Amino acid sequence: MDIDDFRADFLNQVAVCAAADSDFTHSAFVQVALEHLEEAGEVADFQASYFRGLVSRHAVAIDGYSFDKADGSLRVFLADPGLSALETLTQTSARALFGRLRAFVEDAFSGLLEDAIDDNSPARAAADDLKDFAPTVSRIRAYLLTDALLSLRVKDWPEEQLRNVPVEFHIWDINRFFRAFSSRTGQDELLVDFASAAPPGIPCLDASSVDSPYAAYLCVIPGSTLADIYDQYGSRLLEGNVRSFLSTRGRINSGIRRTVLTEPSMFFAYNNGIAATASAVEIVRGPDGAFITTARDLQIVNGGQTTASLAAARRMDKGDLQATYVPMKLSVIDPTASGEMIPRISRFANSQNAVSQADFFSNHEFHRQLERLSRRLWAPARPGSQHETRWFYERARGQYLNATVEMTLAERRRFVEMNPREQVITKTDLAKAENSWGQLPHIVSRGAQSSFLYFAGTITDQWNKARDDFHEEYFRLAAARVILFRTTEHVVSRQPWYSGGYRANIVTYAIARLSHEISRAAIGALNFRSVWQQQRLSDVLCDQLALTAEAIYAVITNPVAGRQNVTQWCKREECWLSVKAAAAPLLPAFMAELVPPTEVRAHDRTARMQQQMDSGIDAQTLVVQIGNEYWSQLLSWCRTRRFVTAEEERMLRIAAGHSTGLPNEKQSKRLLQLVERCKNEGFLEGGERA
Repeated sequence: MDIDDFRADFLNQVAVCAAADSDFTHSAFVQVALEHLEEAGEVADFQASYFRGLVSRHAVAIDGYSFDKADGSLRVFLADPGLSALETLTQTSARALFGRLRAFVEDAFSGLLEDAIDDNSPARAAADDLKDFAPTVSRIRAYLLTDALLSLRVKDWPEEQLRNVPVEFHIWDINRFFRAFSSRTGQDELLVDFASAAPPGIPCLDASSVDSPYAAYLCVIPGSTLADIYDQYGSRLLEGNVRSFLSTRGRINSGIRRTVLTEPSMFFAYNNGIAATASAVEIVRGPDGAFITTARDLQIVNGGQTTASLAAARRMDKGDLQATYVPMKLSVIDPTASGEMIPRISRFANSQNAVSQADFFSNHEFHRQLERLSRRLWAPARPGSQHETRWFYERARGQYLNATVEMTLAERRRFVEMNPREQVITKTDLAKAENSWGQLPHIVSRGAQSSFLYFAGTITDQWNKARDDFHEEYFRLAAARVILFRTTEHVVSRQPWYSGGYRANIVTYAIARLSHEISRAAIGALNFRSVWQQQRLSDVLCDQLALTAEAIYAVITNPVAGRQNVTQWCKREECWLSVKAAAAPLLPAFMAELVPPTEVRAHDRTARMQQQMDSGIDAQTLVVQIGNEYWSQLLSWCRTRRFVTAEEERMLRIAAGHSTGLPNEKQSKRLLQLVERCKNEGFLEGGERA
């Protein structure tokens, strides 16, 4: 796959995301570009807010923003899509665009935009938010997003200052998007140069054996160096779970602050240090010992609060970190295994404190189950179409495009015909649709990542209790709820009362309110089976959505006294309570389309029984495929630790070939559950965790 293929697919995503009205193509580009930045770890929970205008005779512009509570950085975005032939972005054009974006931030900080932008505009909400963030902003990161190619003449862009806050500039052209997509980690390159930050590098000791599956080092890193790299890279250094935890806490720990200010030389003794991973390191060895000079894809999996607090103590309290040293455990993980290993290391590293969260990354079995179902199930042909298609569940970013890399042109055309781009479902797509129908619009309004994390916690609990509930019927109905969500976007865009702002909020609140009204009335259930069978919403359901959306639009765009910012208002449960209290009647024709809840439950029971049979057969097949040697290793490991019951040991002996016969379906399921338990306790094939 080359950059031309990637750009074509990128613009195809934009076309799919865009509403029927071409006026929304620009916002669709912003949406797709920022989703790629989310996947690259550059941003989380962005807020779209288009504005172009003149203020005090100078041009200002913005397309979105995000405030990162983990590191106190403000990210602002401006898009310049071409959406046609591949063009070149010159330094002159980039400078002019950055100038408009910077002007918006500066005017927002000073309050100049309060009289220049309409009160009900998303851009006014952006200006209000930026003004509120201003006192606590540690760094401004300005992004220019484009599908053009950056001119080779463009040199490094030096930092500037805005009200004594450093401003850095990032140009994401199509080539940089492609590089991030092509990397094994899915992220833009992050290379920490320790040799320059703390010459000659970070002193280290080898902490792994020659035959270990990974390399490990014990290091000592100066507090000033740790603060420097955190100031430079911010929360990109923090592994996902750690970032999520830190964003909900204060950025500075009082104990760390006190030690830095009063006993800096004792920091090493008082602090447990940090645990980190990298995909590769360079080490220089000499008479004075070994030094790590560079680390690629550095991620802090434990100790994020220590890192952020050191940087905050220096910035806010002018603390001197020259006498402060931090112990660091560094594990070097091959990029091909990072998606599975880094979350696991994070979970173990944080097992003793509240940072630990559900391991709900792309390798979680829930996602694998949906991936399997999506590749197997055919969706009925749409009205007017002559062939069936699939809804492609993209467990990890890029699966859809990567599936076509080795195909011929004819094979690729056939693949796209069977798996249309508009029928790709990402993890965050699923979370938005399910949370909206689950009556959590205030959670969805907080952003894709916050919505996904909430969904992760809910589904993980359900998966652990009854994984057979996630059967073929679940996938069909989940896809139907995605259809509901996407169709509602189109319905809202076509309404005469819709003025072009807050569509994401209107959509999730309209769906949640409809779900609430149906459950409150207790007269039936929405016929999602019909949505799946027809691959579309009925005209009556679309009419009902339009009526409900108009009713809640007045509520969410008119916050209660003291809550004037619509964007922030929609994130509050108080807003949802107000929407539930507003009048939003059901049309008689719509109520006639509802189906008896008993019918829904009957279909679910049938699907669950079928899934139990399928999962039993699948488990038995997998136990055999794993092989006798693996089960023999696990049997020996469990015996040594007296980790299993007599019944479990008997099953292991059968699986290992020490007894005649094969494990039955029930035993096979229990064996696979035992494997997960043992892995959580440290079992690894061919060895065990130290």
